Amino acid sequence: MENKTNYKASEQDINATVNDFMSFCRFIDEQKPLLSKSKEVLGKKDLFELNNQLGFRKDIASPNYLQESYPGIDLMFNLALLGKLFIKTGDLKGNVYLENTIRKPEFDALNSFEKYCFLLETFWTEYDFTEILRFGVDPIHEIVQKIARSKSGQKLIKGSFSKRKDHDPVFSYNSVIVYYFTYFGICTFEPILFEPKKFSKYEDNIKEVIPTEFGVNICGILAGQKLNEWNVPWLEIHNSYMGWDDNEEDEDDNEDDIENDEENDSEFIPLFKYFEPIFPEGVLANTVKAETKKFVKGSYIFQVSYGKTVWRKIKVSFNHSLEDLHLAIQKAFDFDNDHLYSFFMDNKRYSRHAYHSEYSDEGPYVNDAIIGELGLYAGKKILYFFDYGDSWEFAVQLLEIKEDEPLLRKPGIIEIKGDAPEQYGYDDFE
Repeated sequence: MENKTNYKASEQDINATVNDFMSFCRFIDEQKPLLSKSKEVLGKKDLFELNNQLGFRKDIASPNYLQESYPGIDLMFNLALLGKLFIKTGDLKGNVYLENTIRKPEFDALNSFEKYCFLLETFWTEYDFTEILRFGVDPIHEIVQKIARSKSGQKLIKGSFSKRKDHDPVFSYNSVIVYYFTYFGICTFEPILFEPKKFSKYEDNIKEVIPTEFGVNICGILAGQKLNEWNVPWLEIHNSYMGWDDNEEDEDDNEDDIENDEENDSEFIPLFKYFEPIFPEGVLANTVKAETKKFVKGSYIFQVSYGKTVWRKIKVSFNHSLEDLHLAIQKAFDFDNDHLYSFFMDNKRYSRHAYHSEYSDEGPYVNDAIIGELGLYAGKKILYFFDYGDSWEFAVQLLEIKEDEPLLRKPGIIEIKGDAPEQYGYDDFE
C-alpha cells in the first residue's frame, strides 16, 4: 500500500521526534551518565532528569521508575545503540557508559527529515520485536495496515485492530507499539488512568488510538514494506534475509545463481528511499553511512567467577576465539570439558544473543566468534553456561583491554582466588 495522494509531510510532523532524540543525545554527551550495573541502562535519577527535558514525557513526580517504564526514553536508548551513533564502553573500575561513534557527527549533519527517516529506518530494520511478535503472527503489521486505512483524527477503539471487542492486545500487552508510534508522530492515544491502583500488562491501559495525517501516509508506505521483509533480528531468527530463505536455496548453486545474487545486492534500495513520495522533493539526499570500528586489537583480561569468592583471571589475545576462552576456563577450574556450553553475550540465560559449542545443533558457534570482533568493552558482562544438565553458571566480566603489549600465543591464567568447585561433587557451592 503506497501513498496515492499529493500529501507532503512538513517539519511540524517530524520535529517532535527529532527534537526529543537530539535532547537525548545532548543529555548523554553533557551528563555522561553511568549505566546501571545490572542491566546497563540509565539509572532512575538520570531518567527522571532526562524525562523532564522531553516533549514526549512520562507524567511522574519522583525518580522511582526503571528505564522500561519510560517507553520514549527506552526507545531512544535502543535507537542510539542500534543506529551505532553510540556504543557502550567502560573503564577499569567496571563503570559502563555511552560514547559517541564516528557515525554521530554524520547524523548531526543531516537535515531534520533525514534524521527522522534514519531513526524510523533503524526502528523498522534493527529493533528487536521478539517479545511483541511472539503474541501473534504479525501484530505490528496489523496495526500499520489499520492506520493506513484509517482517516486522520479517527478514534480507533478496542477491537479496531483485532476485530474482537473482547480481546485487542494493542490496548494492553502490545500497547508499547502505540507508545512507539506516538513517538514517531504516527498517532496519539488516550490513556486509561489507574490511580492509585497499579495495573498489569494484560489489562487495557489505552482507551483509544488516534492516527495523524502523517501517520496514515507513512503507514501507507510501511504496509508495503513489511516488518518480516526488513527486520534483521526477525530475519536472523527465521534464517532469512530480505525475503530469501537459506533453507530453500539449492545447495548446488551454479555461477549464474551467484551472478544473479550479486545483481540483486547491487540493486538494493535502502528503506528510507521508500519514504520519498510523502516528503518534500530533494530532502532525503543523505543518511548515515560511516562504518564503526569492528576489530579491536590487544590483550583482553577476563575475570571468570563462580559465586562471590571464587574467580580466575584469564588473559587472551584479540585473535583468540570464544572457544579458546572456553578451554581456558575449563583448565582454570579443572573441569573435564565433556559437555555442551554457551556464552550468553547479554548475560541472560537462554537468550538468543549467544554463541554455542561447535557440537550444538544451532549456531552461531564459538569457534567463529573472534574476541576482537565482538565489540567488547571494559565492564562487559557475559554468562558462561556449561553442561545443560548440571547447569554450571560462571560470571564472565571483561576487566581491561591492553592494546599496547606483547600478545599471548595461548590464553593464560594470570590470577586465582578460591578453590575450584568439584565438577561432579555434591556440595552446594555459594
